[in-house]
Amino acid sequence: MMHALIARTRRTLLLLAALLLAATLFAACEDAPPPADDLALEPAPAAQAVAGTPQPGGAPLQNVLPTATPTPTPLSGRIVLWHSWAEGDGDALTAILAAYRQAQPGVTVDTLYVAYPDLAQAYADAVAGGGGPDLVLAPNWWLDGLANANVLLPLDGLISFEEQASYWPAALENFRWQGRLYGLPTNYEVVSVFVNRSLADPNAMPATLDGWLEQAAQSPSLGIGLYNNLYHLAWGLPAYGARLFDENGVAVVDQGGDAAGFLRWLRMLSQTPGSYVDPDYGMLKDRFRKSEFAYFVDGPWAIDELRGVLGENLAVAPLPDGPAGAAQPWLSADGVLLNPNLTTEQQQLALSFARFLTTAESGRLIAELGKRLPASRNTQLGSDPLLQGFARQAANAQPLPSLPEMAEAWGYGGDMFIKVVDGDADPVLTVIETAALINDATGK
Repeated sequence: MMHALIARTRRTLLLLAALLLAATLFAACEDAPPPADDLALEPAPAAQAVAGTPQPGGAPLQNVLPTATPTPTPLSGRIVLWHSWAEGDGDALTAILAAYRQAQPGVTVDTLYVAYPDLAQAYADAVAGGGGPDLVLAPNWWLDGLANANVLLPLDGLISFEEQASYWPAALENFRWQGRLYGLPTNYEVVSVFVNRSLADPNAMPATLDGWLEQAAQSPSLGIGLYNNLYHLAWGLPAYGARLFDENGVAVVDQGGDAAGFLRWLRMLSQTPGSYVDPDYGMLKDRFRKSEFAYFVDGPWAIDELRGVLGENLAVAPLPDGPAGAAQPWLSADGVLLNPNLTTEQQQLALSFARFLTTAESGRLIAELGKRLPASRNTQLGSDPLLQGFARQAANAQPLPSLPEMAEAWGYGGDMFIKVVDGDADPVLTVIETAALINDATGK
């Protein structure tokens, strides 16, 4: 529902913070998973989860779980939805709206498309002025600024435990801020490894990062392309036993584990012919499309473009383990948020559509039309092996940290990788410096 997080996100978040302090407004962010220009989301007949389906950040699902269902009582009224869904995501939204009209013919949903860079500010401005739409579709990246601006309706007392259990836990967790729930997730994103079958066998993917590096050194055609920013590389910290923050928002990347070891691995990879650890996302994707290297770490937002070029040669494999355990990428989500200015009647109507938008029925369209990973855990992904591959990766994933300190981490954490890979900085000293910079900036 999302774009380079290094330079763009850092600038945007700094501007966002300034606007919030100055006028309860903030500038628009870019879409979640970095350069995936315009991430998004999507509906159809209900489908149940099958026992044994991997859960993002958890164990296989053993029993069919309840699903959040539309309000059964006929409703009447009009609601307004603001969004930035386009292309396949827009097709999915159109299908969801058509299905909702059948379920609730008495409710009219008016939609307004707002360009992604403008949506957050436009929404915050309108709500702060006492107006705005009933609902907005937004990535979890915006939750900090929107919640701090008091332009979101807390949902804790409105969404039952059974309803909350119908979503993948890590996806729902993306919409909790300081212990409160502010949104219902529509879809989630996570990075994994795209594999070009014409160059490498995805079933013979090396099990460890060291083995992956050794394979890449055998031939440039077996090379690896890594987008050098924090979101795309965060999986390597837990693989080396490190973490960015503790539970109190203190940067502890220099305490425990071996973050410096991961930085050394990245540097060695970048020096391997045919492999790249680079902040130029477009270049990496273009080289992978041209079959210049076998592996490319990216998210499901790239499926349509890459499959359009590589066809059946495109596969998805899990990230290899590090010396301390599984690689665990960050799982981020898009979702639907509600205006806090709603009357009780409008709130009921808005919740009806929010629930419908995040059901398994709608989730199937999210998968089929938007090529996204539905947040409803009861949704069947169909026969798409690429989406299934990302879902398997999500079983080893961490929720994107929901901490205000992330505003500083995007810049300083991303710089940590750049300094070592591109600037030849000492890995150990860089890790220590990064933790100090983040903590100084956050007052920890």
